[in-house]
Amino acid sequence: MGIVIVAALVAIVTMTSSVQATAFIDVRSTDWYAEAVGALSDAGVINGRADGTFGPDDPVTRAEFAVLLVRSLGLAPTGGHPFLDFPHGVWFESSVAALYNAGLTTGLSATEYGPYRTISRQQAVSMTVRALAYRLERLPLTGISLDLAPSEVETWLQGYSDRDAISAVHRPAAAGACRLQLLAGQVDTTFRPFALMTRAETAGVLYEALFQTPVPLAQPPEFVPAAPTESVEPTGPAEPVEPQQPSTQPPGSVPGYQPASVGSEGIHVLWIEQRLAQLTYRPGPVDGVFDDRTRQAVIAFQKWEGLDRAGSVGPLTWERLQVAGVPTPRMSASGTWIEVNLAKQVFLYVQDGAVIRTLPTSTGRSFTYRSAPYTVQRKNISDGPRYRALYLVPGNVLAIHGYKSVPVYPASDGCIRLTKWDMDDLRAFDSTNPLVPNGTRVHIY
Repeated sequence: MGIVIVAALVAIVTMTSSVQATAFIDVRSTDWYAEAVGALSDAGVINGRADGTFGPDDPVTRAEFAVLLVRSLGLAPTGGHPFLDFPHGVWFESSVAALYNAGLTTGLSATEYGPYRTISRQQAVSMTVRALAYRLERLPLTGISLDLAPSEVETWLQGYSDRDAISAVHRPAAAGACRLQLLAGQVDTTFRPFALMTRAETAGVLYEALFQTPVPLAQPPEFVPAAPTESVEPTGPAEPVEPQQPSTQPPGSVPGYQPASVGSEGIHVLWIEQRLAQLTYRPGPVDGVFDDRTRQAVIAFQKWEGLDRAGSVGPLTWERLQVAGVPTPRMSASGTWIEVNLAKQVFLYVQDGAVIRTLPTSTGRSFTYRSAPYTVQRKNISDGPRYRALYLVPGNVLAIHGYKSVPVYPASDGCIRLTKWDMDDLRAFDSTNPLVPNGTRVHIY
């Protein structure tokens, strides 16, 4: 358990809005977060940059949030932790260890903290409310309680139109934050659970929770109708709300969540396409236009990640895009091979053990595939609807081929359907250096 410096805690809790802000050239006195930024800066919790800016709209990583939370709580740095996804001695290690030893984080898995990933609003709010609970155990405040019954949680969330998108593990914290008025800067009825937490928002929530005395609302917010969301919620353990994929590089800037479907355009679509391409999903031209190729790439991603196969990007798909990793093959070998995952309805093109292309497919609706691998053989015949087919021996009956439609479910008589453009891509270099030469192994499972 981390050591709490009581004197520092009392000083922080009793701090008032009279604290004078440290000057940042991009923070105006009229900005909603100016008071919070000034208080945290004067307390030594946050720092500006060499050019005199604060960067209020920049996203915050899990490492940065850990450091700010530890400083706000006054936890003494500690050394012991189980995480293996960052080097010893790195600037944030003692803060992550302090949170872990205080019971305020368990990481994304037993050995991963995910320090370089950006932190979403719902994750940041949960960690802050957990920190406030830790504080109140040691320094109780009259009239302040975080205990809410399940029915009360839903009542306090009823003012958010996107409340159904808040993950189950974060709902009590989100409700408590609403009740205690911890979320400054709200301009509408959205909670935006999967949007990235900005530096301004981080300063605001830490200030309200840990530098001020929270003031509970007397009444829940007025009810607003819930906006539609995707129907499948990510599964997994309660603390690690992100998929268990390691990240080794600091992520780039990600736009705030916006829904996207065929016909959408803008910077958010451009980021979706860039991210899909990075993860091997082949969205076509990366041009900020959500077309049918983008839709099929989104479907492939949703298939692999176990999400609703809607072909549009709602809040759950948006969150998963931020943290997902490249798909992994089942087989391990050198050379080139193909894997077709029947349960997920995805087609993996693999080189030397690394997935290079992840494509949506539709396989046989009532066909039994053999467990031994098939091999590819070209046939120089016209096959009507079997567009640019690659046949699978023995028998030369089954084929990988393009087709006019690739449903999200098994629909063929046994062949492996791909979109026509994916088939064009796979056979683009046939005359010089074929991507799928004769003899390529095809594992169907």
